[in-house]
Amino acid sequence: MEEHINQHQVYAEVYAVLSVLGGEYVRKIPADVLNIIAEERDKECNIQIAEDIPLEEQNLSREAIALLAALKLDYWCKTEAEKNELQSLLNLNEERQSGQTLSRDSKKTWIEMLKNKAKQ
Repeated sequence: MEEHINQHQVYAEVYAVLSVLGGEYVRKIPADVLNIIAEERDKECNIQIAEDIPLEEQNLSREAIALLAALKLDYWCKTEAEKNELQSLLNLNEERQSGQTLSRDSKKTWIEMLKNKAKQ
């Protein structure tokens, strides 16, 4: 049984990863999206990210991994080919996890939620 993780914990995990990644990646994220992650994170969570350990071994929640994948898809992919490859990988992974294909829009749920929240 998966442990329930709240939205603020997810933002704390993503914020910790972004802090380690640094400016090159952070600058590519729109300020309003970045502000939501920073402001809405659980500031009491002390997430430690080790630079010498692969991200998949960092014990991040599935939700944080999904948000990081959405950030990569929307802001960090350098070419359309890289974006298409990541999209295909995300589709395959989701099919394996759920047994069904997600709509295109469902992969952008986190980003859209952040953008909508930033407009409020």
